[in-house]
Amino acid sequence: MNFKPIDEMSLRHLFSSEYGKSILGMSYIGPVLDQIGKIDPSPDALVLDMRKSPYQVKRCEFKFCPSNLTEFSHNGKFDIAIMWSISSPLTKESLLKSLLEQNGCNELIVMDEIGDFHSLPNYDLEKITRKFSLESVKNSLLKVKSGLPSIYVLYVASKIYPKRFDSDKILDLLLKKFPSVSAMKPQGRGNVVSAFLQTTPPLIRKMYGKSYEWNIDFDPITSNALLAEIIRLHFRGELPNDFEVQSVIDGGF
Repeated sequence: MNFKPIDEMSLRHLFSSEYGKSILGMSYIGPVLDQIGKIDPSPDALVLDMRKSPYQVKRCEFKFCPSNLTEFSHNGKFDIAIMWSISSPLTKESLLKSLLEQNGCNELIVMDEIGDFHSLPNYDLEKITRKFSLESVKNSLLKVKSGLPSIYVLYVASKIYPKRFDSDKILDLLLKKFPSVSAMKPQGRGNVVSAFLQTTPPLIRKMYGKSYEWNIDFDPITSNALLAEIIRLHFRGELPNDFEVQSVIDGGF
């Protein structure tokens, strides 16, 4: 499971993870080599840009949170700069313009501006400890018969907590997004929503009527991050957008 990086090393690990690869469409190759095949200490790495065909090998420089252009003055020539955030008074536009002139860099990626990275939990002792509670039932998550649609329900429930979701509203969303749910007999569709209500341990709880909520025995922030990884990496699915998430909230709560 991934957390928000706290330094350049953890930033590189996040970029190099399968989660980072699935979001950015780039993968780490290795250190930069000079013309005779020896390791060049700067810039940081060669990466494979897979966002469009043909794939391209690019020289890449990592910075955690640069505050001025001089931090790049000894990094030589590179194609792309990857950072977590930018310290004021720098802006993305001004930094990119300066990096193009100084280092030949023509692209700058600020990972904290990308929703999937921004929503990762902070790296702290409480979350490091609590995240393993849901990891322990990960195999059960992957074995559920209804698969991705039921994982989708868990993702939304943990995303909106402490708000609750309406089972009819979330079923309407599932019907729109998943042909497998539409193909089910009406009497069986409710099982997709309630799949993790009867499990041991239960991951959602019924409150009243058609109102359900996330089981707070599992930290919703770290759980949501893990569920996002499962959806993206195991099922190769897309996360619901903000409008879809908000559309299932129980209006009576």
